[in-house]
Amino acid sequence: MHRDLVGALDEGELQPLRDWLSSRQVDTGTLHELPQWDSSRFPELLPSSRRLADRTASANAEILAQLPKAAAAPGGVPLLLLFVFLSVEEEWERSYHYQPMWNTLQGVQDCLRDHGAVVRGEDAVLTRAVLALMESLSAQISAENAMTTGQSAAHEAALGTAAAKAREAAGIARTASAVYPELSTYLVGRAEECEAYNTVAGEAVCAVRDFLATGASLDRAIADLEAAEVGGEITEPVYVSELRAHRFSLMALNDARHDPWLRTDQGKIVYLYPFATRGATPQQVLDSVGAGAEEWFLGDVKPLSVSGSLKLDDVWDGSDAFKRHYDGSFLTLPQVVVAGVGGGELARLDAEIRFSKLGNHYVRFTTDITGVGPDELYAMMLRAAPEHGNVRVVFDGAPGREWPRLADLAVQLAEDTGRRLAETADTSEADVVARQGMFQLVVNVDAASTTPGPARSLVRREVRSAGDLLGAVGAQLLTNPVTFLIGALAEWIRYGTDNQLSSTTTGLIGERTVRTSNTTVIVAPGVAAFTQGTRASVAEFAASLDGLFAGWSVELADHYRRVDAIQEDVEAAESDHGVSAQALGTLERTLDSEKIRLNEFATGVRSTVALIRSPSLMASPVVADSLRLLLECCGFEGRVAELNAMIEEVTQEQLGVTIEKLARQREEQEAREEERRESVQRAKLEVFLAVIAAAGVSGIIQVLQAGFFGSDAAAVWAVGGVVGVVSLALVLGLVVWPRTQRNS
Repeated sequence: MHRDLVGALDEGELQPLRDWLSSRQVDTGTLHELPQWDSSRFPELLPSSRRLADRTASANAEILAQLPKAAAAPGGVPLLLLFVFLSVEEEWERSYHYQPMWNTLQGVQDCLRDHGAVVRGEDAVLTRAVLALMESLSAQISAENAMTTGQSAAHEAALGTAAAKAREAAGIARTASAVYPELSTYLVGRAEECEAYNTVAGEAVCAVRDFLATGASLDRAIADLEAAEVGGEITEPVYVSELRAHRFSLMALNDARHDPWLRTDQGKIVYLYPFATRGATPQQVLDSVGAGAEEWFLGDVKPLSVSGSLKLDDVWDGSDAFKRHYDGSFLTLPQVVVAGVGGGELARLDAEIRFSKLGNHYVRFTTDITGVGPDELYAMMLRAAPEHGNVRVVFDGAPGREWPRLADLAVQLAEDTGRRLAETADTSEADVVARQGMFQLVVNVDAASTTPGPARSLVRREVRSAGDLLGAVGAQLLTNPVTFLIGALAEWIRYGTDNQLSSTTTGLIGERTVRTSNTTVIVAPGVAAFTQGTRASVAEFAASLDGLFAGWSVELADHYRRVDAIQEDVEAAESDHGVSAQALGTLERTLDSEKIRLNEFATGVRSTVALIRSPSLMASPVVADSLRLLLECCGFEGRVAELNAMIEEVTQEQLGVTIEKLARQREEQEAREEERRESVQRAKLEVFLAVIAAAGVSGIIQVLQAGFFGSDAAAVWAVGGVVGVVSLALVLGLVVWPRTQRNS
């Protein structure tokens, strides 16, 4: 009955099923977009929040609306649900926004629980089979979420649930084989493959947990993964590739089980989320913060305290000729608690918002590192990324408001800061530039040791140099950026320690600073804490410059748009030959004003860049040189060159061309108006000459009168001559004037 549809699904083609449902008036467009986080049909974000709106009710309502249409055809409801299932699966392949997927699957479950009575017979059986398969898919998404958030126990449990629900789906689908053989066979095949994958994956997670805890061999788990990969029971390419990736990770772990493993005994992680303010100078921002920030609501909480200084050490007391230096203020917020979706505290972080005199502001979360292995450090570092899985991020003591990721909370705090600044008189035009992907990690390793293998052990060897540390298993976490996604168990073990993604500088006593695109790691074992503070402040300063460049780029984009709009007005004026010189003058003044604004912007940018580059920013030449090397590692000069090139493009190529075009148009318009004025003058002169000519005719008449007539007749002739002269003058004027007007 559904042979062609099932055949297409076996080939991975969803369109025939979509067409079949559409022919029965089912709104497949809305159904397909339900799990998509960026769908235009659903609100992307809740008001004043960095959370995706809950779509459970929307999914419930949409399924309810389509249910009668699908139920009119044999097998229609199971196929309707299968379409939703495949749409969620498709979205899962491309997105880490799990919430809309979970909401969609839950909405379907809720709808069929309350309104499933309309589905009868074998259709009801297959409907239950698809619903069980949906529960399995939801559990698989939860398993991936647990993997990306470092919750190995939850990961194993979710894979077990996924396998159990898939087994349930297969058992239900078999009972409908007599009525719907093709559809039943398809569902059984999908469910059995899902069960097989999740079973072996769950066993691998369990084996890795045991390996990290005791150092037990992974040989059995590796063999099971390989058997599942090549045995033929699992043929779905995505599943096969994941099995291979898991196997490679386990093989790398197994090969390293007798090597020295790194343990970070003491250190700190700083999560930085830079942002920039526009429409207010850095000093105006600082003034507003100092004047009333203690009453601001940021993320629905008030600051615990406001400090009028960044409390930096005196190495930042430089010798700039203009008395400029790096300092600012900061707000201390309540502690932030990160918990798993199912509960259980994962981390507790101190929270601040730092404001700088130079404009490199940032949200700052910090947490200590105490006795953690590579897998734990991996989870801590991943927490910074916007691609991190869903967790529950809340302020301690402020229940009710939560965020799914640390990056979401950071952006919320930055945006709330912009709103509070805009409510202040001196910064009413303020706006904030903040993005989730604009983050940096600063990791300080103060003390470390190695153990023989991954298991916690009393046998430890103290790490006394950065070189020793970087040679241990787990050091690859410190020399690579935070990844944007995870595709396998313990994927970090396959990271290379020597790659093109990091740059390293070495200090006076062998301490090393490793910089990547989103991390700065300071490895300084055996160094006094107060000296480490200087290095950390330099690293944070360099890391926070991302916000400054983002703000400058947005500001320059605004200049570009304004100049582009003026350019359009100039081009419109060019095509309108009747435009006045006055209108062109107004355009020219607007353009001059924009040129002044752009020059002021460029001057401000170059002044700030010059200060950042200058050795006079720091009191110590050694620390200034360390900052210079760190800036080189993070590509500071390249970004400055790119920004200058953009400024030059707007100034010369766009603004300069527009100014030249406008000046040429104004010259041409002024020339035309001058020609009109000259034409008018010529017309007046010609009329005047015409009158003179008429007067000359009058003289001739007078001569004739004097020569040929006398007394009364002469008088009559004189009057007639005068009348004729005046008439002739008027006629000549009427003839000449329109002609001169046409010429003008």
